[in-house]
Amino acid sequence: MYDAFQKMPIILKFLTVHATACFFFFVAAVIPGIPFSFNGEVMSYTETWSSGAGMFTVYIGLAMPFCAWLMLKRKTYSRQIYLFVLISVLIAPYLYWKDFTSIIFGVILTILIAGYMFGKPSVRSYFLINNALQPTAGSDD
Repeated sequence: MYDAFQKMPIILKFLTVHATACFFFFVAAVIPGIPFSFNGEVMSYTETWSSGAGMFTVYIGLAMPFCAWLMLKRKTYSRQIYLFVLISVLIAPYLYWKDFTSIIFGVILTILIAGYMFGKPSVRSYFLINNALQPTAGSDD
């Protein structure tokens, strides 16, 4: 995986490190005593879970590192899964909370990242190299 990380374009490396670092959200949500901030408000372990933010935090803390692992393994649908998780984190909750400023920010950021992941030739080739080397079902390789 280290070799795959070295071959990544620079912004994709940043996105992968960021997704991996989200594991700390999981740790903060499940281990009591770790201070956690939600919407700018420091919350205790009990407050995090009683407010409903606990499961969302666990989801982020597990889903984003999983996306990073998929990108490091150059899996076929890793970009689509990453964008789905990004939408579920940056847009969906704000639709529920009717926070339109955050919705606009989430949509713009998601579009920029999607454009980068699918439009940048170096990123496309990073993912296509591994997929071209994998034998397809029914091949004689």
